[in-house]
Amino acid sequence: MIFAKKARSINLDDDQYATTIYSFTKQREYPVIVGRRFLSAGENVLIIDDFLANGCALEGLIRLCAFAGANVAGIGIAVEKAFQGGGGRLRERGGYRVESLARVAGMDAERGTIEFV
Repeated sequence: MIFAKKARSINLDDDQYATTIYSFTKQREYPVIVGRRFLSAGENVLIIDDFLANGCALEGLIRLCAFAGANVAGIGIAVEKAFQGGGGRLRERGGYRVESLARVAGMDAERGTIEFV
């Protein structure tokens, strides 16, 4: 198990894979870093994340795997905001297996309701 870091850490040396990801919720770009010693060519990787909106964060993690020559075997998500299209794009265009614990079709703040797929 490895963790992609959003900032340099004392346990990472300069030998690393790095890219940037755009956070939909924070409306800004973040660097994402993984030490090369933790991700190797030919490895099968299961990416796990808490939320999936437009898919930008996952695309960045997929890029890190590609830099290393690792294979993305699948993607697991706690909550997918299906109405924002990221999951559909990763499944259809990217060909990735994406499994979500909950898929939200829409939300209505005035009524205080959430509709699930």
